Amino acid sequence: MSSVTKLEDIKGDKIKAISNDFSSTIEFHDHKIQFVTNYCKDKDVLDIGCVHHDPENYKSKYWLHKAIKAVSSKVVGIDLYKDGVEYLSKLGFDIQLADAQTFRLDRKFDVIVAADIIEHLEDFSGFLESCKQHMHENTKLLISTPNPWYWKHFVKAALYVEVPNNIEHTCWLCPRTLKQLLERHELKVNVIKFGSRYKVDRFMPLPRGWKHTSFHVEVSRNS
Repeated sequence: MSSVTKLEDIKGDKIKAISNDFSSTIEFHDHKIQFVTNYCKDKDVLDIGCVHHDPENYKSKYWLHKAIKAVSSKVVGIDLYKDGVEYLSKLGFDIQLADAQTFRLDRKFDVIVAADIIEHLEDFSGFLESCKQHMHENTKLLISTPNPWYWKHFVKAALYVEVPNNIEHTCWLCPRTLKQLLERHELKVNVIKFGSRYKVDRFMPLPRGWKHTSFHVEVSRNS
């Protein structure tokens, strides 16, 4: 399996920012932002895949990198989307061009954020070993990914031959398979939380594993 993502697989700003979400404020109550920023306060942070497709997302109240920058002591971002990295760097964000599966920054971080990136990758081993090289004994690795058991996916599976998803995605991971993958790399899951941005999901009388769009895990080294 190749450890380098092909540039033609990066859709960049073909997945457009949602202008209705543009705001000068940050939505700190969003499930993903809240989970991540709780760990990032006054910490030295690495944010992997931070461009989030269209670099115009820097205007969004949901742009995670902006929220991390607001609470951390320092944050460095990496992304493979060259145009997006250059665009955001010119705006003053500390973002470097690097592949999540092969990055080498020659330093360690207190927190590594990998929000909605693992499902884009082919080389899980390259990604996790790259993360481990940047973790000291107390580093927290935070991984967020779509929940494959989300109730709307079941509805779509009943209606369509395929369940539509992000055109860059390569896989679905549930909490169990993600945990097993991490264990192969001597990493352990300490916390699992589910979340959804939609009110209808949060108040729906379903088990947490069905009613939420995403789940988030806090990971540490086994040794």
